[in-house]
Amino acid sequence: MSKNPEDDADSFLQAIKGVRPLQQDRVNLFEQKPKSRLRINHSDKDLTPQHSLQLISTEIPDATVDSWFHHGLQKKMQRRIRMGQLAIDDVLDLHGSRLQPAQRELEQFVHQALQQQAKMLLIIHGQGYRSQGAAILRPMVQHWLSQQPMVLAYCPAQLRDGGIGASYVYLKTLN
Repeated sequence: MSKNPEDDADSFLQAIKGVRPLQQDRVNLFEQKPKSRLRINHSDKDLTPQHSLQLISTEIPDATVDSWFHHGLQKKMQRRIRMGQLAIDDVLDLHGSRLQPAQRELEQFVHQALQQQAKMLLIIHGQGYRSQGAAILRPMVQHWLSQQPMVLAYCPAQLRDGGIGASYVYLKTLN
């Protein structure tokens, strides 16, 4: 039983008709894609008084701590947060924003993340290179996070997620 090689070539070309070659064939194994953002508008009464968020103060201290972990958080979990090994549930990009709109956006973002039972957040605040004088957003974000009872940890992100221009935030879940 012999087949004509030209028939095989023609049928192969017919089978791959419309197929485009890949631009790149490499997969980034370290890339994390956040879950899709679900916007659920609940009233503030969903948060009990012990789970409520503090308002952002207008006074930001000159020296802020880059990372903070709740004393009850296990060392293994602290390491996983620092290394960016937890799946990121949601991302907020404040990069390039002005202070007042960034404060409002940050409060709304964390409030909605708590309502959606999100655990791990990535907040991109930038490094402050274009600020006149010292960085503004990064200290504001760190100062506000340090005052929140619902924040269990925050630390600078890994380079793949923005380095010191972004922060991982680990939240408590509402009961």
